[in-house]
Amino acid sequence: MVNRQILSDWVCGEAVATVPHESLYLQDPNTGSSLEPMASARPESIEAALERAVEIHRTGLWWKRDRAERANVLDQIANGLEGRTQAIAEIAAARTGVVITQTDRFARLIPKIFRNAAQLIRGESEESFPGPLGPVEVHRMPLGPALCIAPWNAPTAIAAHKVASSLAAGCPTILKPSEWAPHTANLLAEAIHESELPPGTFQLLHGRGDVGAKLTGDERIRAVSFTGGLAGGRAVAVACAEQMKPAQLELGGNNPLVVLHDADVEQAADGVVMALTRLNGQWCRALGRILVHQSLEKELMDAIEKGFKNLRVGSSLEGSSEMGPLIHRGHLDNILGRIHGLKQQGGRVHQWTSLPEGNGFFCAPTVITGCSPEDTREEIFGPVAALHTFDSEDEMFQLVHQAPYGLAAYIYGDEERAMSWSRRFEVGSTKVNGVSVTSLNPMAPRSAWRLSGLGVEGHHETYDFFRGIGVVGVAGRAS
Repeated sequence: MVNRQILSDWVCGEAVATVPHESLYLQDPNTGSSLEPMASARPESIEAALERAVEIHRTGLWWKRDRAERANVLDQIANGLEGRTQAIAEIAAARTGVVITQTDRFARLIPKIFRNAAQLIRGESEESFPGPLGPVEVHRMPLGPALCIAPWNAPTAIAAHKVASSLAAGCPTILKPSEWAPHTANLLAEAIHESELPPGTFQLLHGRGDVGAKLTGDERIRAVSFTGGLAGGRAVAVACAEQMKPAQLELGGNNPLVVLHDADVEQAADGVVMALTRLNGQWCRALGRILVHQSLEKELMDAIEKGFKNLRVGSSLEGSSEMGPLIHRGHLDNILGRIHGLKQQGGRVHQWTSLPEGNGFFCAPTVITGCSPEDTREEIFGPVAALHTFDSEDEMFQLVHQAPYGLAAYIYGDEERAMSWSRRFEVGSTKVNGVSVTSLNPMAPRSAWRLSGLGVEGHHETYDFFRGIGVVGVAGRAS
């Protein structure tokens, strides 16, 4: 049984009561039962949070402090999170349906995220250029009050990356977590408020899209970092464009996994299983399309079938489960509807995995063959992938770029050839002969092409996103 938990906002350094929704309830993914009502920030809490963020920025209460002091505060936050990783992992598993072995891995990363942000501050040095009458100084300053909007699939790790980067940059920061996975944000807030961060420098506001829209559209917010779906990202982009304020958007991706004619089929099949089931297929870099050389189609399908027949699907709270349920009934219904729609368009649905009994939101991993590539261009965001074959290099590249996204790709085959071809993929990252939920290197940038987003995320990149550049120097008399 999942415990019902009362959510609080954190405003001006204090926990503040939220407003329960009259008819919308959170759900237990493992059982299908309704839990507590969705929570939303009170209008007066939103206004108070914005006013406090402006005050913190205007007075320089945070960003004007010595760098070493600010870095030490981020380390304090990391220390506070160390003792909360188990609770974060358990709550995330219970509320999102992602199996606890995966949420535990993400939870253990969170303190490191704040420590890495502290190191960014400590590692900075003054930058200047020679000028006509002395040095030309380059100053990187916080843009001002920043808004971080996190998704529900890996809620705490993504929120931590945004918040740690924003605080390191010196920005007063407001976090709005997803209304479907809000609870771990409160654990993050507790750890932050135990540190010596000035009260109100970090604030937490719960709510649905209306709260996010109100914050995004407010001129007092000077930068927005958003991870989520395409519709939400477009709304954020429009709101930010009106005020010409920076927006960092990581959106969806209908990502291809390419199997070349000389690929290790068993290795490629393992990659398909992992890419389709990690986070229950609910991650932006999950597998959306399998592109296989036609000579290997049957062999690959046989190997995929074997992998999915052996997959253990069960409660997200059981350590033996390799895949859990989807997050809520609406999402499950949408995924099942998409599968039915592709079947109606001539697709053949392949499902091999046994599901547990009960009313949980479980969905069998699904491979669909026989569809036209034109019908599989859109992201599904679940454990579903369409399979298409190719016979030539040109046909393969056409299929890779068929979808209007460009977040990630995977390719299996001769390493040298696969690396060479990967360099021509118009996507943010390509992994050769392997699949991983995390980056190839934590310091590497994470970019997005086309509908997959706007801007670049990363260790240094997100830190720099929250900062503006000012150049100062003596010009002297005009000549």
